[in-house]
Amino acid sequence: MTRMKMNRSLLPVLAVGLPLSAADFATGIRAVLPPAEKAEAPAPAAAPAEAPAAPADAAPETPAPEASTAMAKPELSYTDDAGPAADVTPAAHAEEYKRFCSMLKEQAEKNLYDFCPAMELVLKATNDPFAVDAWMDKAAKEGYSAAQQFMADKRLVNVRMDELQAADVKAAYALARKAADAGYDPAKVNVYMCLRSGVGVAKDEKGAEKYILNACKGGGFIPRFKWMQLSGRLTTFDDRERAEVKAELERKNDHVAYYIAQLAPTAADKVDWYRKAAELGNAEALYALSVMVTERDPKAGFELLKEAIKHHSSDAMLDLATALTEGDPNALVMKQAGIGHDDVTGRHLAKLAGMLGNAKACFWLGHVYHDGVYGLKKDDALAYRWFEKGALAGSLACGTSQGVMLLTGLGTEQQVKQGLAHLNAAANAGSPHAVVGLAYALYNGLGTDKNARKAAEILQEAAAMGNPEAYIYLAYITAKGGADLPADAKRAERYVRLAALDMKDEAKQMYEKLLAEGWTLEP
Repeated sequence: MTRMKMNRSLLPVLAVGLPLSAADFATGIRAVLPPAEKAEAPAPAAAPAEAPAAPADAAPETPAPEASTAMAKPELSYTDDAGPAADVTPAAHAEEYKRFCSMLKEQAEKNLYDFCPAMELVLKATNDPFAVDAWMDKAAKEGYSAAQQFMADKRLVNVRMDELQAADVKAAYALARKAADAGYDPAKVNVYMCLRSGVGVAKDEKGAEKYILNACKGGGFIPRFKWMQLSGRLTTFDDRERAEVKAELERKNDHVAYYIAQLAPTAADKVDWYRKAAELGNAEALYALSVMVTERDPKAGFELLKEAIKHHSSDAMLDLATALTEGDPNALVMKQAGIGHDDVTGRHLAKLAGMLGNAKACFWLGHVYHDGVYGLKKDDALAYRWFEKGALAGSLACGTSQGVMLLTGLGTEQQVKQGLAHLNAAANAGSPHAVVGLAYALYNGLGTDKNARKAAEILQEAAAMGNPEAYIYLAYITAKGGADLPADAKRAERYVRLAALDMKDEAKQMYEKLLAEGWTLEP
């Protein structure tokens, strides 16, 4: 099974653009955006009569934090990928670990949720993106609230309904509770969500409310945004006129502005609100604007993308990484942006995005290591680890790839039962690539009796789900036949022609390669 290419627009790439300008941020954003469209401003509207008033003790009118209270955002720098250090443990990097803990302490004191500086430090010290787990685990055991929240999130971010009270989920909730009870507001939001839904703890809506209201009192933007969203105060675009929402916007809550942009009914409204959120420093709004602007003005789009990276958008990091490594420096969009090609920076950006939990980055890195491209040696063990990380974050594509590698023993110990479980879950969730994997298992008798006829049936299902390559595998097993499936070369050729409707000449080339080399399932 060949890998599915990610469908993303080619964005300008980062070569030597950092460090970024320290010019006034809002002014810089306005300089690269098209002029805002003039529109008649609606008359101010009061909050709907039926909307409940905000409880007096829930979200007090806290002044917006001074700029100096935010953690400094260091400029990203890049080093060559020479492989992990001989010893990546915290003990082997005492000075760096001390600075790492200092960052976590500052993050907790200011109630911020931004692990990028700490991730960057670990990656530069060890050149091992997976070393961060050991560093965070040690810091969590030493009582650092931000690390406790990080370790809890690893397990709480994607809990299945049949795992709500699993032992490791309960342990993750207990860790988040420690951080929350120590005063870390982002952990209070996590505890609120767990208590509200009964994840790792008995459902307790009153107890949940206490945690979110307490977090709101701290004045942090994320808790106050989540409270508005989950309490029904911010669910439609019209809610931007509600008194409590307006008050939060006046406090410059970028999360509220970004969410309003997502609720906007028209493209003009979206741009307007993305612009507002971007001027407040929202990383995802900056990224969204960069995508919108790039096609019209690659250079301006690149400037916005740099700002998004400066503000630690993992999606922006991944788009730059793929453009840096996969992009053609001679393409018009690249030339217009005035930038080139850089595998080293691209690899670094992708790893950092993956460390920050970006599942798309995990999927990309898994295939990069499996294929051995962009200056990296082929390493299926590392490919498996990236797919596993992405699957834990809820990525259907990563779960499918992990299932294939478990099924076939590629990059990890062969565990057919577990591999089939992953593939079944992904197939039930709508992944045609997982269906192809199940057909492979049936055809080869992995974890089940060989059944070529049944394999052919589900390959037709995969093709109907939008995977033209399934027709090629169907052609292959039809040409070869099996104990319960007569060989039929003419029918096989018809399947190749069906695949060619989408795959063109690649269909015949893939079919001929299969006939010559056999069917090897790829992640």
